[in-house]
Amino acid sequence: MVGFYVLAGLAGYLIGSISFSRVLISIRAPKVDATSTIEHKITGSDKVFVSSSTGATAARFQLGTRYGCLAAILDILKAIVPTLIIRLWMPDEPYYLIAATMVIIGHNYPIYYGFKGGRGLSTIYGAFLVIDWLGVLVTNTIGLLLGGLFGQVLLMRWAGLVLMIPWIWFQTQDFLLLAFVLVANALFWIAMLPELKQYFYLRKTGDLPNEEEVAEFMGMGGVYRNIQRFNVLKLFRKNSDDDV
Repeated sequence: MVGFYVLAGLAGYLIGSISFSRVLISIRAPKVDATSTIEHKITGSDKVFVSSSTGATAARFQLGTRYGCLAAILDILKAIVPTLIIRLWMPDEPYYLIAATMVIIGHNYPIYYGFKGGRGLSTIYGAFLVIDWLGVLVTNTIGLLLGGLFGQVLLMRWAGLVLMIPWIWFQTQDFLLLAFVLVANALFWIAMLPELKQYFYLRKTGDLPNEEEVAEFMGMGGVYRNIQRFNVLKLFRKNSDDDV
């Protein structure tokens, strides 16, 4: 019994430690340092937003959107494959949850690369797709709609991750699944601490980038521009100005 937990965890961690972003960069741009920081100059300020993530975002910045999407898909698959195989093999045991958790940890803290990895969002969603694909679809659709309605890119990007917590509980009442979703969220927010600290600092100094800049930084510029027509707050402010 204990041996299966160890094997599932070890397999998940070693698979999760594979950095497809680094692999793609080494193939397409071997002279580029995959661990170099990502910097974004904030318009109208002397501040620079810096990210040390080596996940799909790094591939997008170094190689372009197509390769960033490819890296994200591969990261999703590296969570889906071991989690799904173990779940199909032993559906009545929680070994697949151990494997899924360790894939995320491996992605964020890869043993092959000095424990410097990404933030784990793609791998988390890969695991979520195995556990409850409908929940991923519903919660991300809600997040997309809320982000579009209120013009908040971060809400659009991250709401689905948080909404999976109540979704899993109300759909399953399974404490193990709930615990996994909570741990996955915790691993993501812990990995995001460097960026979150910068965000709150910039907010304090009044140097936050605008929503369009945030969208471009996250590779969501096209989505953001397309949904702006449904921004409730923007329409409300426009109507208020027209009344004045």
